[in-house]
Amino acid sequence: MQINGNIKCSGNLVLKGKVKGNVECDHINISSEGILKGNIKALQSSIGGNFEGDVFADTLSIESTANIKGKLHYNNLKAQPGANLEVELIRGLDNPTKNQSKTKPKRGK
Repeated sequence: MQINGNIKCSGNLVLKGKVKGNVECDHINISSEGILKGNIKALQSSIGGNFEGDVFADTLSIESTANIKGKLHYNNLKAQPGANLEVELIRGLDNPTKNQSKTKPKRGK
């Protein structure tokens, strides 16, 4: 099965097919046969298949069967030996809404 488009859900998502698009959910598990080209935003991410994109996850687990390309943003990282990685590891998640809530001061005429 192949999905072209973004996925947003609550709860757990187990990916065993192919997705081209962004995924936003509580927990995602890309199984060894799963393929995802897009970005992930999740509380917990476990990658055991093919992934290309950026990850934003509090807890990121990389399985030995993983093949990953991209930027991995995380607070907690678990990795098994044997994974194929072409990644940039970025520890610490920024809160993107923090800067947006500030208002610019008004200038006088």
